[in-house]
Amino acid sequence: MSRIHGNPIVRSLALATLTLAGATACRTDGPVAPQTLAGSRRPDAPQAIKLKPQLYFNGIIFEGTQDHALGELYSMNPDGTGLFRLTTDTLSDRDPDVSPNGPAFIWSRYSPGNKLAELYTQNLDGTKRKQLTALGALTQFPRYSPDGTKIAFVASVPIYGQEIFTVNADGSGLHRLTYATSDENSPSWSPDGQTIVFASTRLGPASIYTMGADGLNVQLLRECIEGCLDPALNPAGTLVAFDDAGEGSIGVISLAGQGDASVGPVFAQGESRHPTWTKSGTQVLFASSRGIEGTFEIYAGTPDNADPSSVHRLTVFSPGDAQTPAYSK
Repeated sequence: MSRIHGNPIVRSLALATLTLAGATACRTDGPVAPQTLAGSRRPDAPQAIKLKPQLYFNGIIFEGTQDHALGELYSMNPDGTGLFRLTTDTLSDRDPDVSPNGPAFIWSRYSPGNKLAELYTQNLDGTKRKQLTALGALTQFPRYSPDGTKIAFVASVPIYGQEIFTVNADGSGLHRLTYATSDENSPSWSPDGQTIVFASTRLGPASIYTMGADGLNVQLLRECIEGCLDPALNPAGTLVAFDDAGEGSIGVISLAGQGDASVGPVFAQGESRHPTWTKSGTQVLFASSRGIEGTFEIYAGTPDNADPSSVHRLTVFSPGDAQTPAYSK
C-alpha cells in the first residue's frame, strides 16, 4: 500500500479527523452511537436474527463458508461437535471474538467487495445485535480486553495504512494507539490488560511487537524475515503463538522472545493462520489448508509436539473454508 507521509498539513488533517471522532465518542449525554473516522452516517441497524437460545457458551466461534459464497459465523463445541450457525446475511462476517463477560460476541461485517467493514456485536441467541462502529474504513480483528470492557481492533486510516485502536465495549471512547507509517495488525491482550502484542511491517515483512495498552513503549519481540502474523498470547501471558509465513506453520515463542517451537509438525504444503489458545492454555486452535482438499479447516494442536497425532482436525467445510477461530474466555 502506498502512503503519503511527508506532508505535515495532510498529517494534521488526518489527526484532526480522528481527534474529532474520539471527542464525539466521549459524550455521555445521550445514547451511544457508532463511532466514525470521517463523519459517515450510521446506516440502519439490521434486525436481530431469531436463533435458538444459547446464552451460555463454552466453545469455539469461527468464520465458515459452505453452500454460500460469503462468510458466516458458526459455533461448535471444543471437540468439533454441535455445529451451529450464528449469522445468516447477505454480507460477509469474519474475525469473531467472544466476550469474557457473558453471551456477547463481536465480529467484522464486510461490505460488498470487502473494501469496508464495521464492527458488530450480538448475543449468542441472536438478540441485541448492535453496530458498534461506523468508521467508513476497513475495520478488522476485534479482540476483547480480559475484563471485557474494551475492544482492540485494526482500522485503515488514510495516508497511514492499518492502525490499532481501542473502543469501549458499548461503542464509546474511541482511542487510537498507533501512528506508524506501516501496517499494524492483529492485536492480542495480555491477561492483566496492560500489554498488547501485535504484528507490524515497520521492518518490512511483518514482525511481532509489544506495546502498553496506552500505545506507548513499543518493543520488538521477534523479527521475522519472511513475515509473522496473527500473534496470540496464551491465558498465562507467557507464550505467543503466531503464523510463521516462512514455515507455513504456527510457531510459539515466549513473551520474552525466547524459544522457537511449533504446533504439531511443520508441513511442506499448505498454510496455517489465526492461532488462538484454549482456556487451559494447553492447546492452540488454528486454520490450515494442510488437508488433502487444500481448503482451510480448523485444527487443534499441542505446542512443541511434532507428533502428527497431536494435531486434530475439528471441521469439514470443504469445498468451503473454516477460518479465524476464537475460543470462549
